[in-house]
Amino acid sequence: MLRKLSYLSLLFFFFSGHFDAIAQIAEIPQQHDKCGHTQMEAWLESRDPDYKKRREAQQLWFEKQLKLQGEAPALRVQSTLKIPVVVHVMHAPGEAIGTQSNITDAQIRSQIVVLNEDFRKMAGSRGFNTHPVGADSEIEFCLATLDPNGNPTTGINRVSYANSNNHGFGNDQSMKALSIWPTHKYLNIWIVKNMGGILGYAYLPSDMATDPDRTQIDGVVIGCRYFGSRDKQDLGEVFNLATNFDLGRTTTHEVGHYLNLLHIWGDGDCTIDDDVNDTPNCSGQYFGCGVPPVQCGNTRMIENYMDYSDDRCMNIYTEGQKTRMRTALTVYPFRASLYNPANIMATGCSDSNIVAYADTFYIINGNNQLVRINQLATNNLQVRVVNQLGGGYANHPVRYELITQPAGSQLFLDTVVNTTGNGTVNIPFRIGGIPGEYVVRATTSVARGGQVDFQLRAISTASVYPNPFEKEVIIKLDLPAEENVKVQVFDLSGRLVLGKDYAVKTSFILDMEGFPEGLYTIRVISSQLTDFFRVVKMNL
Repeated sequence: MLRKLSYLSLLFFFFSGHFDAIAQIAEIPQQHDKCGHTQMEAWLESRDPDYKKRREAQQLWFEKQLKLQGEAPALRVQSTLKIPVVVHVMHAPGEAIGTQSNITDAQIRSQIVVLNEDFRKMAGSRGFNTHPVGADSEIEFCLATLDPNGNPTTGINRVSYANSNNHGFGNDQSMKALSIWPTHKYLNIWIVKNMGGILGYAYLPSDMATDPDRTQIDGVVIGCRYFGSRDKQDLGEVFNLATNFDLGRTTTHEVGHYLNLLHIWGDGDCTIDDDVNDTPNCSGQYFGCGVPPVQCGNTRMIENYMDYSDDRCMNIYTEGQKTRMRTALTVYPFRASLYNPANIMATGCSDSNIVAYADTFYIINGNNQLVRINQLATNNLQVRVVNQLGGGYANHPVRYELITQPAGSQLFLDTVVNTTGNGTVNIPFRIGGIPGEYVVRATTSVARGGQVDFQLRAISTASVYPNPFEKEVIIKLDLPAEENVKVQVFDLSGRLVLGKDYAVKTSFILDMEGFPEGLYTIRVISSQLTDFFRVVKMNL
């Protein structure tokens, strides 16, 4: 059923795209309701008479996929899904880096850190919560290190854009044409200077599934003053961020839309739902950061990322929202292709079998307190010690010890590393044997020293391609020596439809020509790893 929509700010749609508006408290009155459903639907249907019918069909189809997902135990045993990101800084002409819309690399990287904190519910970060339904979505984000041509990149693309200060739906496609990278390989995020009071917008995959312009417009657009977090400012840095929206939650919200989440109030009153069972029904948008009101017989979940609360209040995606996002990443091929292992390698988000969430250690006010920042690191772990007093803590050691690890694995590390003042050191962690979670404890040995635990997550370099496929897939393992590998294939209902052993060292071909179209999970078991792959079979 097509839900009734009511948005606080100017709400625009570009063809069948979803233009999301989050209103600034200081700029737009809280009770302001600029765009109703009737006018918006009329505008959409004047450009595409079949839009309403297609959208309703997509919503029904996706709800069926959600039901199947809940009944498929094999699909719930999955590794973390990683999404490569490119950030296009569409700055006003003549603006130097670090001024106005041409934001710094550090501000951009701070936003990627926040996305990972929020989507992974990371302990020690603002994204952590103890709510009974608060979820680690097991979705991660990585700034690409390889561009579409395979050349090195920072994942940041700066482009002069004449309409940066007056961007709107009317020039959405023309702006993106200046910089867009393949949307089935990268989450494209565009930064602009001003959108007339709108903080950001994104396209839902259910909108994009039948849109002829999907490859030209799919992605997220954010205003420059709402992208990044003041929490992540290094010594001497000042990010130009708006009050109440300065902790990176606008992007967390919009990426939620990109992964098919609706607003928590369902864009309506108590009779309208967001199609997520564990988010309480509520009415209209919530602004600010006060005591959660009781609405529709429920205490409103103002801390949910899909509300309009201030950034400092937000810290929850629920288990139901997690299921909805991961289902969208599974059933839409142009989303599933993002986290395909072959694409992760092609975009430079995994150049080794080590992926770690590392901590940046800050010495705060001379108390040697270790504060978790959780930056994404690969290979050797980057640990930075910042002395905010400007001296007196040079050459002090930090001790590292392994706390937990998967059975049968090995972890090699130097137990003590000397850090120098504000410098950066490489800690040579190497994980061997078994993919999984490792916990390492770091302790300062100086007076009043602190202690913090952090996780390393080892992943396999195994990959499957092509995906989607028509007849067969190639599974690449690169084992040290040839061995017997067990392969199991499950359909969407969780039923085992194929079990077979292969003698493998490098790769093998899995023939699935006689299988019907649909989603399958492949489990590969060897002495080195147990890995899962999601693949889509379709007539190409």
